[in-house]
Amino acid sequence: MTDITLAGITLPGDLVWSDEFQSWKVGQARKTSLTGALILHVGTLQAGRPITLETSQEGDNWVAPVRLDTLRALQALEEDPDAEPLALVLPDHNTGTRTLSVAFRRDDGAAIEARSIRTISPFVDADYFAITLRLIQVD
Repeated sequence: MTDITLAGITLPGDLVWSDEFQSWKVGQARKTSLTGALILHVGTLQAGRPITLETSQEGDNWVAPVRLDTLRALQALEEDPDAEPLALVLPDHNTGTRTLSVAFRRDDGAAIEARSIRTISPFVDADYFAITLRLIQVD
């Protein structure tokens, strides 16, 4: 399995892109006129595809957790607005890779969510976390 990279940070290649096959190309805005009539604007979007990458769980097994040191690197990247846009390199469906230009998606909850797989205090860099990364394609 080819790894995923986000701005040079290596992530497990088997993170699930949970909204990959969700329709997103047609945008819609609606308003109500002063008379109460619906005004609907529909158009093709050039960018804005949501990309949600998630650790998954199968029974007692975790698929694609990340270490604490990787999580901290992601958090540092998210806290730097000048770092965007970011290069996201994903494995392609059949062979090779694909590269997308992305930014963190902050309007749909936290851009990065993490929960420890085991609660041990204090955490060390080798501890694993289940993550959810919310990104948006910008080109």
